[in-house]
Amino acid sequence: MRCQAMAGSSQLLRCFLLSVSWNCLPGSAELYADSYDLLMEPVEDILDEHEHCGWGNPLDLTVKATTSSSFEEFIEMREDDCGNRVLMMGGFLQCHSVDEHLYHEMMVHPAFTAFQLQAGRGPETIFLGGSGDGAGPREVLRWRSVRNVTMVDIDYEVTRFSLEWMPTLSNGSFKDPRLKVVTGDAMAFLQELPEETAFDVLIMDFPDVADSQVLEKLYSEDFYRLCRRHMHAASVLAVQTGPCSQTTRAGYKARCQMLQQSILPNIAKVFQEAEVLLHPMATWKVDRKFPSEWSSFTLARLSSEELDYSREVWREHIDGELRYYSGEKHWAALNHPLPLANHLRELLRKPPKPKAARAANSEL
Repeated sequence: MRCQAMAGSSQLLRCFLLSVSWNCLPGSAELYADSYDLLMEPVEDILDEHEHCGWGNPLDLTVKATTSSSFEEFIEMREDDCGNRVLMMGGFLQCHSVDEHLYHEMMVHPAFTAFQLQAGRGPETIFLGGSGDGAGPREVLRWRSVRNVTMVDIDYEVTRFSLEWMPTLSNGSFKDPRLKVVTGDAMAFLQELPEETAFDVLIMDFPDVADSQVLEKLYSEDFYRLCRRHMHAASVLAVQTGPCSQTTRAGYKARCQMLQQSILPNIAKVFQEAEVLLHPMATWKVDRKFPSEWSSFTLARLSSEELDYSREVWREHIDGELRYYSGEKHWAALNHPLPLANHLRELLRKPPKPKAARAANSEL
């Protein structure tokens, strides 16, 4: 019944996001709650399937291997009671083999879909900043249209360590001849490229800006202007824009501090169009009753063309199924709770949600 309800609400959700007049909305529709349920259902399934795996404090897990680098003193690979691997850096969980696909599919496939819908072809040339663990290039290279990927990450030790202790993350992507790996600074690399060098899609998968002042430049207006110099009319820029807290089914306390305070204002100064996608990032938590962690990605474009993500054009380019991303989830990730939605629209210089949309959220 729950899945059927989700499928039945997809047309209403598309109407909610696409309509200019918003007249198609019944005022009592619980649209955000439907979106939340759709995005969270796979997370709940993961929690059900792994409740016996000892997901408490990740620092209590068995250490399988350790290393260090010039950029991170403590890099660890730990293992839960079911043999699932956990990559940790500086004492914080970075990547869990059970749920990393939630993050990495949302990082890559929405941007590639947006490009396909704009350009009428699959993306061919890709720039990938960060993503040294290998999961980013894994998802990128699933698209048969991709001809070459330039990946620039500053810490090769993370790549080497992940290849040795969690090879499923990259799934052989580092052996793909379409991938060129550069160890270095992504900003410096783009600065040195000829201005006529343009990519179809640029993906920036950097650590949160709050982790280090050194990272601030990678979320600055200057950096986004640099990215724009290497884009053509149909290009898409996808940026990891930080975690969101208090993202519950009601959602009225939801806040994405890094996105709202520093990143989105800079993106809005450079790009005519930007869309923020919110999604569950990880299933790991000490107590299941706690809200799950959510993350945000922002897609920036030079065109303001409205795109119909329900077409699922990715199916033309990928063999098999994706584990999380779908056209319906793309729409759901664009549907934000109030008052967060109106603040994001204000930052993007868009009008607030109309009364019909506010009424839908006020029911919750």
